[in-house]
Amino acid sequence: MIVKVLSNLLFAASVVNFFPIDGAVLELQAGVEIANDTVISSLVYGPTATLPMAKDKAAPPPKKVDLQSFGVVTSAQSVIVIDAESGTSLFSKNPNEVRPIGSISKLMAALVFLETDPNLEAYVSVTPEDFAGTGRVYLYYNDPLRLEDVLGASMVGSDNTATRALVRHSGLTTEEFVARMNTKAIELGMLDSRFEDPSGLSVNNVSTVGELSVLLAEAKQHPEIAQFMTDATLSVQQSSGRVASIPSTNLLLTSPLNSGDYQVTAGKTGYIPEAGYCLAAAVVHEGNEVYIVVLGADEIEARFEDAIDLAGWAFKTFEWPTL
Repeated sequence: MIVKVLSNLLFAASVVNFFPIDGAVLELQAGVEIANDTVISSLVYGPTATLPMAKDKAAPPPKKVDLQSFGVVTSAQSVIVIDAESGTSLFSKNPNEVRPIGSISKLMAALVFLETDPNLEAYVSVTPEDFAGTGRVYLYYNDPLRLEDVLGASMVGSDNTATRALVRHSGLTTEEFVARMNTKAIELGMLDSRFEDPSGLSVNNVSTVGELSVLLAEAKQHPEIAQFMTDATLSVQQSSGRVASIPSTNLLLTSPLNSGDYQVTAGKTGYIPEAGYCLAAAVVHEGNEVYIVVLGADEIEARFEDAIDLAGWAFKTFEWPTL
């Protein structure tokens, strides 16, 4: 516990100020000449993503006002920053690279679960048969609780066993549930995304940073999911009176990015060894919202540090139109 607290304190201390390393620094060192009106350096970061945004893209995009700024240096394998209103990509690195996504898959699982029209106030039990074989189990077995709280454990604590319980209580077999996840992906225009299990434990659960921004945007439209994506902790009381205290895996919720003029409005983490550390998040500043997706970070804190740097860079570098 002491080690975890110290780790979190060090992380918080490292991101108190939004001073990302601008990509222009590396380009200048390398002697690469880049036009001032370039938003993303194709020489360094790859092409701008073509996004299957589900919403209308009629809104005007933000205007780049710092023409000398080309982005943020990151060691993550793929990243993207999207203006939520217009769907415009403000920054990307390897945006079309298909990669494992870990527990970000639970956003799609939650969407499919809600499509089965569950009674979230019903009392159900998590059983030992739901155990996923790995990950933290927050809920007590055979101790009834609201179905909504099982969904909360899946979203807030990224509980794999709770996610398997959701599948069981959906009335679908696991195979039917996963098939529906893949169908839903196609419906959302996520044509490069595939799912093999609901929790994200499979290396074959894959997507791109651009398509995950679409998934995040869709999940935010559902209040049953959105409320849990902003909970830093969740306290669940089961029928026996025992209380499960569930901390969020999304450390952005307790970071400087969720204070003052900045607000984290959604987020989901993911990790398996093949995926690295992953994060999809939404951040609002002065009424303007961006989606940030980081895949393949090499350390647990790095995905959050990248998200903070990318948000700070985006809101400093672009000016949003007054509507």
